[in-house]
Amino acid sequence: MSMNVSNHGDFLLMKDSIFEAWFGMPRASLCLQLRRLADDLDHVEQLGEELRQDVAINTWSLAKRAVPCLIGRPIGHPSVADGKPLFSSELFYIDPELGIARTMSRWYRLGTRVDPDYWNQRYAALS
Repeated sequence: MSMNVSNHGDFLLMKDSIFEAWFGMPRASLCLQLRRLADDLDHVEQLGEELRQDVAINTWSLAKRAVPCLIGRPIGHPSVADGKPLFSSELFYIDPELGIARTMSRWYRLGTRVDPDYWNQRYAALS
């Protein structure tokens, strides 16, 4: 399988061709799946018997897993003070050439990019 991936250091530009590698599906399929999720959440009270047909899970627990996100200092965020470091919600789209990124919760205009070591060093100093 061949892909068109632009690599800038450890940072991949998420073009259409990388969606399949990163999310396991093309961008159009991801969009449809997210729309289905949103529709299901909007109508959860109406699902009833439909849920009995779905996959069950036993001996379950809540857990966390790593997902792609942005780290940086926001400007104009509705709930985080300007300049205070934040981790974004899950990242779904990024195009540094256009200067935009889309997370689960919002669009971001991308400002100055730094190497991941910039943040690794700051967080290592705190531990």
